[in-house]
Amino acid sequence: MEGRSERFVELDIIRFFAALSVMVYHYKSKYIQSLGSGHPELAHSIYAVTKFGYLGVDLFFIISGFVIFASAMGRTSFQFAVSRITRIYPTLWVCVTFTALVLVATPGPASGIDLKQWLANLTLMNKTLGIDYIDGVYWTLQIEIEFYLCVFLLLAADLLKHYRIWLPLWLSATALFLFFKQPFFMGWVISPEYSSYFIAGITLYLARRDGYRLFHAILLGGSLAISSVYAYDLLSEFAHDVTHGDRLMAVGLVWAGYMVFLLLPLVKVPMDRSLAALSLGGITYPLYLLHNRAGKAVYDWGSGSVKPLLLVCMIAAAMLLASWAIHNYLERRIADRLKFYLFASSHKLRTVRNSKVAAGKE
Repeated sequence: MEGRSERFVELDIIRFFAALSVMVYHYKSKYIQSLGSGHPELAHSIYAVTKFGYLGVDLFFIISGFVIFASAMGRTSFQFAVSRITRIYPTLWVCVTFTALVLVATPGPASGIDLKQWLANLTLMNKTLGIDYIDGVYWTLQIEIEFYLCVFLLLAADLLKHYRIWLPLWLSATALFLFFKQPFFMGWVISPEYSSYFIAGITLYLARRDGYRLFHAILLGGSLAISSVYAYDLLSEFAHDVTHGDRLMAVGLVWAGYMVFLLLPLVKVPMDRSLAALSLGGITYPLYLLHNRAGKAVYDWGSGSVKPLLLVCMIAAAMLLASWAIHNYLERRIADRLKFYLFASSHKLRTVRNSKVAAGKE
């Protein structure tokens, strides 16, 4: 999710570690289960540390707000749509297929995987069709696409540049929904629970570009307040036996995440490390899509023959390697061909339309 003319290398590093935290969060249950009842203190300690890993998704949304707005500036709505389609779908197609094959190849977890579910997941329209996700992590893509659609509409209406109007309105609507569940239709357009992160990301980009102003401080303060309330409330959806202290810890981690982004302008990544950071950022998206259900299926298949901790590390390494291969050998090739096809089709349609207009004038 990079801008057209500028790559924010430090964001690639954050993105990678956010993906790792989500992977650890998902794998914790399998490892804790393997400990059985003989190590309750160890299991409790591991769970206490790893149960907050889901907050890596919140970082993803801040990064998305930052880079998507940067990417959209100076683009037409069609160019933006092509950039998003070619970024989201090629990797999705490969990872959905990879996960489906793993589930079919390993005994047990493949129940319910069929051709219809696979095809529906390739489109990301499966929830509209009443079909479950092959992997539960895909729910975040739905939220991302809703955000992309809003940016697309702003571009199409030539309103993106008027962010001083629509950003405060969006933040106000998010706050109203938090406290009063109004406007009731907001969830049909974009996620009320995660809008504050997108707003924060856009604001951070604007502040980095223009320098911090009172406008940015108000938006960031409002976004942080809303994010904190949701972090406090939503923890119980991602963890069990939640205490008040756990909720405060989740809020504290959200604050820490905001602070990291505020301090980013002070971070300068050396040139010799930039390529490594770009590589880490590149594998993040396939890693996020691959690791969860496929990794758990492989764990179930291999458990009993390999020590649990070693098995988890082996699966994590395999997912990193698979993600690297997908990014370098499949994702780019498919995306480039799809982009060429979309632009060529658009050019052909414009040519035909102009020909008809010219013929009509004659």
